Amino acid sequence: MGRHSGNRRGMRSADAPTRSRRAGRSNGIVERSPRMRVHRERRRRLVKRIALGTVLVVLLAVVSSGAWAYYQLHLAGQTMNRQPGIDESLSKVLEKREKRQPFTILFLGSDQRPWETDARADTIIVARVDVEANKVWLLSIPRDTRAEIPGHGTQKINAANFYGGPSLMVETVRDLLGIPINHYMSIDFTGFQHVVDAVGGVWIDVDVEIDDWKAASHSPGLRAKRIEPGYQLLDGEHALTFVRSRDFPDADFTRMKHQQQFFKALADQFAKAGNVVKVPSIVRGMAEYMSTDMSVGDMIEVGDALRDIGSANIETATLIGEWRSPYVWTDQEQKEFLISAMMEGRSFEDTSTVGAGVIDPATVSVTVRNGAGIEGSAATAAGILRSAGYAVGEVGNANQFVYEETLVVYATDREAAQQIAAALPKARVVESRGMYAFTSDILVVVGKDYATWDEVSSGDR
Repeated sequence: MGRHSGNRRGMRSADAPTRSRRAGRSNGIVERSPRMRVHRERRRRLVKRIALGTVLVVLLAVVSSGAWAYYQLHLAGQTMNRQPGIDESLSKVLEKREKRQPFTILFLGSDQRPWETDARADTIIVARVDVEANKVWLLSIPRDTRAEIPGHGTQKINAANFYGGPSLMVETVRDLLGIPINHYMSIDFTGFQHVVDAVGGVWIDVDVEIDDWKAASHSPGLRAKRIEPGYQLLDGEHALTFVRSRDFPDADFTRMKHQQQFFKALADQFAKAGNVVKVPSIVRGMAEYMSTDMSVGDMIEVGDALRDIGSANIETATLIGEWRSPYVWTDQEQKEFLISAMMEGRSFEDTSTVGAGVIDPATVSVTVRNGAGIEGSAATAAGILRSAGYAVGEVGNANQFVYEETLVVYATDREAAQQIAAALPKARVVESRGMYAFTSDILVVVGKDYATWDEVSSGDR
C-alpha cells in the first residue's frame, strides 16, 4: 500500500500543474512561458524603433526643407544686397524699424535695359505693412509727379532714380510724403515675369481691351501686345503688358489702377497652399533682377507674417493731381488724407479710384461739351469721367468751337471741380460767375488741347 500510496501522491503531484492551468483557463488567465515573454518584449522594442525611426525621418525632412528654404533665401539675399545702389548712402536715408511694428517699403518697378547703368523709375509705390494686423496699404505715385529732388531742383519724381539711384529716390519720396521709409525694393521686367510664371500665371479680370505694342516691347515678336477683356489667366509676358500699358485717355492713372489690381490678384495667387512652398525658389530665381536692403531675417519675418494675406487685406490708392505740362501737381488735401489713413491703419475708403478724393464721384453730376470742334473729344472726356464713377449726363457740342484749353467749370463746388480736373489729362478749373449755362454740378468744356492728350497718354515708356 505504501508503494501505491506513494504513486498516487506522485501522480497527484504531477497532475497539479495541469489542474492549475485548467483552473487558470477557466478564470480567463493564461500564464505565458518565459519564451513567449521574450518574443513579446522583442516585438515591443521593434515597434518602438520603427516609430522612433519614422519620427526622426519626418523631423529630418522638416529640418532639411527648412534648411533648404533658408539656404535659398540666404543666397537670394546676398545677391539682392549686392545690387548697385544698395550701399551705405541708402542705409543713411532709410529709418530703422522696430521688430513686429508696422513699417514702410518704397517699391520701384524699373524698365532698365541690360546696357543701361541708370534708369528712371517706371512704377513707384509706397507700401505700409502691418504684420500684426496682417494688412498692407499700397499708395501709387504718378511718375510725372512734380517733386523737389535734392541737389537737382524741381523735376518729375521718377528722375530721382536716374540722378542718384535708390538713396536719392528714397529721400525724394520721403520728403514728398512726409513719412519715414524703412526699406527699399526694386524689380525689373524680367524678374516680374519670373514671379508670374513661377506661380503658374495670375488670374485677372481685364476691364478693357489692350492693344499696345509699346507696352509689349519686352515680348518677342510683340506676341503679348494684345489682351482681350474678361476674366483670364495671364502669363508673365501678358501680365507685364497689362501693368505697363499707358494707352488710355488718362494714361498713368488707369495704368496705376491696373497695377494695384494686379498686386491684389497676385496676393490671392500666393495665398494658395501650393504656391507658399515655392516662395524660396521664386525669390532665389528672381534675385538677380531684384535689389533690396532687406536681410534674410527681414524677408522671413515678413513672409511668415503675410503668407496667408489675400486681396481683402490690401488697401490701394493713388495720389491724384492736376496735369500742368510737364508735371502732375499733387492735390495736397487728398495727399494728406491718404497719408493719414495709411499711417494710422485706416481704410482708404475707395479713394483709390481715378478722380476720387473726399467726395463720392457718384454724387457729382457732370455735363460735357465739345468746345474745339474735334470729333470724339467730348465722348472721350465723358468716358474718362464715367470710368471714374462720375454721373455724366449731357454730352454734346458747345455753342462755339473757340476754346483753346479744356475747362472744368463750377458754380459753387470748387472741390468737386478740382477732383474732376485731376481725372483729365489737361484741364483748368474756373468759376462760372454766370458766364456759362449748365444745370449740372460741373461743366466740362473740351478745348483744342485735346489734340495733345495722346502725348500724355503715350509718353515715354
